[in-house]
Amino acid sequence: MPADRKLSIERYRRFAQTYDREHARNPNAEKNHRRVVALLRLQPGDTVLDVGCGTGLNFALIEDAIGADGAIIGIDQSAEMLSKARGRIDAAGWRNVTLIEAPIEDAAIEEQADALLFSFTHDILQTPAALENVFRHAKPGARVASVGYKWAPWWALPWNYVIRNLTRYAITTREGFARPWQPLDAYVPGLQVETAFFGAIYFAWGKTSR
Repeated sequence: MPADRKLSIERYRRFAQTYDREHARNPNAEKNHRRVVALLRLQPGDTVLDVGCGTGLNFALIEDAIGADGAIIGIDQSAEMLSKARGRIDAAGWRNVTLIEAPIEDAAIEEQADALLFSFTHDILQTPAALENVFRHAKPGARVASVGYKWAPWWALPWNYVIRNLTRYAITTREGFARPWQPLDAYVPGLQVETAFFGAIYFAWGKTSR
């Protein structure tokens, strides 16, 4: 079953007000965000596409790496989540962040990116048109990193109850949930993958073709 855009928008309309607070309850949340941004090996001046940026939870980590000469382009289809992101931007005084409110497959992206970030974006990864649009705006050799939940392996099956509960509002399809990173293989040769949290969290990273 493909991702349901309308359902996702409705869920995040309700969830946006409490999203950051709920996310912070996960004791590994900050560690996961730091890890996935570190995998991008960002440099000062880089342009980063934060795909499905939500409330901008990764912005500060990216800013620390790219500096004022870099740029963040955050894309999300939820007006309510982007409203929270704008508040974060204003509070920090960042002047190098552009937000695009649109489904990823329809987003009008005007820059070519040095790095692409997919942070807990399962529905996007399972939407071919979204990936096609994003990777059209990646420079040759752009760095790519993704983090998200997945089904636990057979030896940790009880964790799947926890994972289903954690993701019940965040995703609208379980398609590809055993290997959520797999659609990236078409764009990132030699994609590297590692798992954590009893196999229920994955990190995937690599570079686009030169």
